[in-house]
Amino acid sequence: MENPTSFHALASALEVVLATPSPDRPAAEVEESLHRLAQVVRASAAAEARRDLAAAADAVLLASGAALDLAAAQLLARLREEAGRAAPGRASTKLLVVEDDPVMAQALVSSLAQPDREIQVVGTAAEARSALRAGPVSLVVLDLLLPDSDGRNVLLELRADPRTASIPVFVETCRLGADSKAECFALGADAYFEKPLDLRAFAVAVNAHLERGEATAPPRDPGTGLPNRAALLACFIRTQAELPPRVPRAMAAIGLEHFRWVSDTYGRHDADEILRRIATRLALELREATCLARWEGADFVAFFGGRTEADAALAVKRAMATLQGADFRPDPDGPEIAITYSVGVAAVPPDASFEDATGEADRLRDLARATGQNRIVTSRTADPVPPRRVLFAEDDPTISRLVKGHLSREGFEVLHYPDGAAALAAAPTSGAVAVISDIEMPNLDGLGFLRRLREQPAFRHIPVMMLTAMGDEKHVVEAFELGADDYVLKPFSMREVTTRLRRLLRRPCVAAVGEKVGV
Repeated sequence: MENPTSFHALASALEVVLATPSPDRPAAEVEESLHRLAQVVRASAAAEARRDLAAAADAVLLASGAALDLAAAQLLARLREEAGRAAPGRASTKLLVVEDDPVMAQALVSSLAQPDREIQVVGTAAEARSALRAGPVSLVVLDLLLPDSDGRNVLLELRADPRTASIPVFVETCRLGADSKAECFALGADAYFEKPLDLRAFAVAVNAHLERGEATAPPRDPGTGLPNRAALLACFIRTQAELPPRVPRAMAAIGLEHFRWVSDTYGRHDADEILRRIATRLALELREATCLARWEGADFVAFFGGRTEADAALAVKRAMATLQGADFRPDPDGPEIAITYSVGVAAVPPDASFEDATGEADRLRDLARATGQNRIVTSRTADPVPPRRVLFAEDDPTISRLVKGHLSREGFEVLHYPDGAAALAAAPTSGAVAVISDIEMPNLDGLGFLRRLREQPAFRHIPVMMLTAMGDEKHVVEAFELGADDYVLKPFSMREVTTRLRRLLRRPCVAAVGEKVGV
């Protein structure tokens, strides 16, 4: 069907209207809903020269009262018949339901089931990761309270991986408050539903989303118009395969610093427009890049096929100089916007994976950020920098040795304390840029430590990761309410912990923005 709204979605919506008890909706409102849906069916049928469906829709548009109910029921029967016929050659749609409550999971499966649809149910975050690695998924239904992880961490991982960044995610969870809903949308959720679910309405929303074709990865980021992560991945794979091994390649990770100041100063709407204009200008200045993509927030990645690391660094340097000379203010009388940046540029071996290439560029950008503003660091110019300090509270000696050893090898200095009281006493003079804490500890547990830590002005914006075996809903919710930025359950992967820590350290921090930044 060429029309963006399909028979599946229309049948589901019509079902909901007809199934709504009469006392719950005025007759005039029901009639208006049925007429609106019939108009959509009429337009869709006309586009495909389906006179039979058009006639059924016309019958609804012309009817009222009891005749309207009969005509609508007949139209629904026709739509169900059409929806049951999978289009020739149409691939099966796969939905992944991440829900640990078996009763809720079965209810979701029953409401979402269709002849051409495969639905897989998993009960943990680990099982969800395995399912996503196993093959393409068209949409994810995600509960937030999982036995082995907070669902928001799963959402974060989905959006961080180019292979899953564009998969629609529908969150369904118990009431966690407005903050949870806002956070999920900020992390990239496509829809948010609170339990108890209206399963019919939920199914209509899922069907409409899928049938509009939004399960297909969009080629561009909607905020800036640049290619998105998925497009960058496709470009990288294609270029790596086409270029001869002897031809150089380079990857640049470009971060605009303190962009949150722009949002706080001008408002979110103007900040989005400013970022779009910056992205447009950056794309013009980096025309020699094979692909320039928006990575996340105010971070961009440029891949250069046929350019050396030095060539790419020079191109980025010229581009950033142009950006710094431009005026991006929406109001000529408003505060000036100073573009400051940190850039890492890495040579890309001909056999490098996408993860290795972007990871090395990202590492060099972190070095640039750690040594001051407006720096471009390459593998040849990277100077030794003081390791960033992490305050670590953990009473288990085995886990302490594991975390300290791995983070030290990754360039961090770990200040370890066996309980929350000792870590809290050391915090003011620690110079820590991040905190990792267990929950179950003697003297002062992790939640008490977190509460008192956030009372200190210097630690209100420092990233805090809870690393614990306490995975029940009560502790997860309380930790986030007290100000935790991430929640990782034991047993854990040190690679995952390191990746999450680096991600937390890349976030803009209000405390880090001086009064003169951007003025």
